Amino acid sequence: MPPIQVVTLDLWQTLIIDRQEWGVERSHLRIQGTLDALCDAGEPATEAQVREAYRACYRACQAVRQQGRDVSFKEQVQIFVRGIADGLLERISRDTFARILNRYADAFFESPPAMAEGVPEMLSALKDKGYRLGIISNTGQTPGRLIRAYLEDLDIIQYFDHLTFSDEVKLSKPAPAIFLHTLASMGSPDVVRVAHVGDHLRNDILGAQQVGIATVWLKGFDASAVDVTPAVTIQSIAELPGALETLVNAQ
Repeated sequence: MPPIQVVTLDLWQTLIIDRQEWGVERSHLRIQGTLDALCDAGEPATEAQVREAYRACYRACQAVRQQGRDVSFKEQVQIFVRGIADGLLERISRDTFARILNRYADAFFESPPAMAEGVPEMLSALKDKGYRLGIISNTGQTPGRLIRAYLEDLDIIQYFDHLTFSDEVKLSKPAPAIFLHTLASMGSPDVVRVAHVGDHLRNDILGAQQVGIATVWLKGFDASAVDVTPAVTIQSIAELPGALETLVNAQ
């Protein structure tokens, strides 16, 4: 096997670790911020209405992602607002929509995930070894633009040659298209010289294997029953530099 030259990494539960209670807090901030914005605009809604619209929006966006596509962040918030009441999106002002949009996004920074232990050291080691690095992330309810800012705050964005966020390219893992888009953006390296790393057996491991990319599975977060076997399994992201050497030597 030719030496690995490019390493793409998942984000959520791979480089950054999220917890259910932090996600619940972000949801609360989004819902309450929407209620406040609508009340100030003379469009009062009940918490039950907004909460159900929020859940329905999540389901609708997940259904799109199951087809290998995604919606832009603005489109996601439009789906949310439309679900609160018929005609609401058309009635509210641009300023009110912008307020809801910004609150939906900024909740991320008020209840942020945490960087996984050992990530800066791991990324530095990979760059020292000459690897080109990319991120391929399904963004969910946080826009890619804020994730970029977060990676800057963590002081790790400089390690990456390219960042692919699903809401920006309107593609989602495990569709082959998002992996191929990323590789094209990184100069179309031969897939046999690429490895993808992630925690999700379907989105990361199966997705990458569909286009012939070698895979490293970070065990511990995804326990779904997917009939797929990663080339290498690691227990922590700090093990990745050694795992890549194992990957090459095993071929």
